[in-house]
Amino acid sequence: MKFFVEKMSLGFCGFFGRHFCQVMRQNFAQSCEKKLNDQINMELKACHQYLAMAYHFDRADISSPGMHKFFIQASAEEREHAEKIMKYMNKRGGAIILSSVPEPIPCFQSSLAALKHALQMEMEVNQHLLDLHTLAGKESDPNLCDFIEANFLQEQVDGQKVLADYIRQLERAQNEVGDYLFDKYMGATSGMHGDK
Repeated sequence: MKFFVEKMSLGFCGFFGRHFCQVMRQNFAQSCEKKLNDQINMELKACHQYLAMAYHFDRADISSPGMHKFFIQASAEEREHAEKIMKYMNKRGGAIILSSVPEPIPCFQSSLAALKHALQMEMEVNQHLLDLHTLAGKESDPNLCDFIEANFLQEQVDGQKVLADYIRQLERAQNEVGDYLFDKYMGATSGMHGDK
């Protein structure tokens, strides 16, 4: 009876659900689980930062609807990535651990500065994915390797190329008219990763 009461205090779903996850878990190293949790939190941090960037460009004194639209789409994509990894974690029997999201940078001096910051973030996220893929290989986890390859690696490279192109285009158009025209162009694009 004491065992049952202790387990009920943990919550029916908490104890029995977690127990089932452990039963179904196969070839999923704790190091990979930890690294996946880190990746989830990186994606959510990027989502939060892109959201802050989007609404910076929506301010009346900035008024860049194209940049606003671009960063809103980027924020949604990062959240999608985090959710995709969380669903995968549940399939593998892992425990999802969300950490607090750091405060984002609230404003940027220019569109160019924001795009350079976005490229830096994307490169950090990509490096973490590459490290995760390497770890999965060392842990002999082909399923995790396949998941990363199929869902993230090419998309990251494509997104980095788009950002690098935008940065170069904006560098060449550095005056108010050029900035205005670039923003109009951004409003007509379909985001970092195109239409899905």
